[in-house]
Parts: sequence; structure tokens; C-alpha cells
Amino acid sequence: MDLIFEDIKKTITGELAQFKKFYSKGFASFNFVFDDITQYVLTCEGKLLRPIIILLSAKMNGTICKKTYITAQAMEILHTATLIHDDIVDGAEIRRGMPTIQSQWSPQIAVLVGDYLLAKALDIITKNKIYDILSTATKIVKLLSEGELFQIQKSITLDTTEEDYMDIIYKKTASLICACTRFGAVSVGADEKTVNKMTETGHNIGLAFQIRDDILDFDKKKKTGKSYGNDLREHKLTLPLIYALRNATADKQKEILEKLNVCAENQQYIDQIIEFTQQHQGIDYAEGKIKYFCNQAQNLLEEFPKSEARDSLIMLTEYITVGKK
Repeated sequence: MDLIFEDIKKTITGELAQFKKFYSKGFASFNFVFDDITQYVLTCEGKLLRPIIILLSAKMNGTICKKTYITAQAMEILHTATLIHDDIVDGAEIRRGMPTIQSQWSPQIAVLVGDYLLAKALDIITKNKIYDILSTATKIVKLLSEGELFQIQKSITLDTTEEDYMDIIYKKTASLICACTRFGAVSVGADEKTVNKMTETGHNIGLAFQIRDDILDFDKKKKTGKSYGNDLREHKLTLPLIYALRNATADKQKEILEKLNVCAENQQYIDQIIEFTQQHQGIDYAEGKIKYFCNQAQNLLEEFPKSEARDSLIMLTEYITVGKK
């Protein structure tokens, strides 16, 4: 794992270990078939970015407590549910280098597992009477679905504007990340002004994070374990291509969109679209947006008293700005 990301986690090493105990308990069930699947999910654990953000937000605004761990548990289970559903929608066979639930078992089972985990996340919140995050958590579920449906619609019409794109990535990614910065502060009893400032911070981090991920789809030499051009194969117009098309002639726009519409089976078209995007400064424009949103987040964080947790969140914005190396 990236050494910079390891440095970000150092401030909460003990707390993160404690969180993992809460997280694994959240997968307990009474169905032996489901237990096999959930144990598999646990082996596919990612970087735990969202729980890390919750823990850092809590620590910089107070003392991490049981409510913090339970909130982080619920949000990571919710996030896992959305990944399972995303893999079904995308027909993905691999995630984090391992077969997805839908390819290892079946799409039908994956739907049910995703639904179960979604319900489990909300059940954890209600059973523990954490009512001050319930409304936002349920709103996130709604936004995630809206964002996915809107993106599917735009992949058919191929007319995504930058405004459309920002709406999609807010709903699909940033909404959950800004909830994490918000919930961390809420869990330790921060005042309303602090909670709102942390929410805005997370909003900026979330937008930058998704733009960074979308740029990686145009990188033929990336070392993330993902193949390039996947968004293009699914006819998704992300920020680099949106900007490039906006700055091309009408004839060139038509040519590129026609290639995008049939590129799923044509690697040469994918490479040509990537070259077009680079030549029309689409990558540079998206990089500039990442820097803008990360600077906004850093400026907000620097208004808080200096602490290791605050500095770790600032380091996270720098990590997103520079990208994985």
C-alpha cells in the first residue's frame, strides 16, 4: 500500500484496529451461506478510507468514542453494499484483484447481499439510537441511486455536461465522503458550526477524490491494478473527456462520440479517444479541478486548531492532489 497513505493512518493506528473489530461484528448472521459470502467480503477489504475519515474527523474535534466506531461501522457496511450493487450494474468480474460477489456466486445473490448489507447499516444506526445521523444516512442511499440512474441515462444520450458530471459524482461519491467528515464531528458532540464546516470539507474532498479516480481511466501506465478505458467502454463521459469535447470542433465532437458509442469492442477506438482527450487538455483541466477542490478543503481544515488528526486530513488532500505514484 502507498507509503503516504500509511502515514495518514498513523495518527489513528490503535483506533483503526478497534474499528476493525466493530466492522467484522457487523457481518454476523445466522445463515451459513451468507456467512461464507460475508467472510469473503471481509477478505476483500479495501483501504477503509471512509472509516479513516470518520475517525480523523472525530479525533480532531473531540475524543473518539463508541458512537464514533458504530457510525464508522455502519458507513463502511453501507459503502460495501453500494460497491456490490455497482459491480452488478457494471457487470464487473474483478474488484481489488479478486472476483466480485456477482461473478463468484451470481448476480441474484449479489443483489440480495447488497440489499441485506444496506438494511444492516441502517439497522445498526437505529438499534444504537444514533438518530442524529439517520436522516443523512437514508438521504445518502437515495442520492447514490439517483446518481447511478442519472449516469446510466447520460451514457445512453452521450450529452453529459460538466454540471451533470458534478451532480453525478456528488451523489455517487462525494455525498458519502462529506457524510463521513460530518458524522465524525457529530459523534463527538461538535457544535453545529463545526459540523457544517466538516461537511463542506468532505464535500470538496469527495469531489476531488472522484475526479482523481476518473482521470486514472485515461492512464495506460497506471499501477492500480485496474485496466484503463473501463469508463469509456461503459460510455461514461467523465470530466477530462467532457472538457476535451467542449473545446473541439463540431465535426471532431461527432467523430469522438460515434467512436465512444461503439468502443466497447474496439480497443483502437479507446486509445484514440484517450489521445484526443490528452491533446485537448482534458487531463490538465481535470487536474486543475482536483487542485481547486483540495485547496478548498485544506483552507477549511487550516481554520481548525493544529493537531495530528487535522494534519492527517490535510495530508489526505495532498495525497489526492498528487495522485498515486
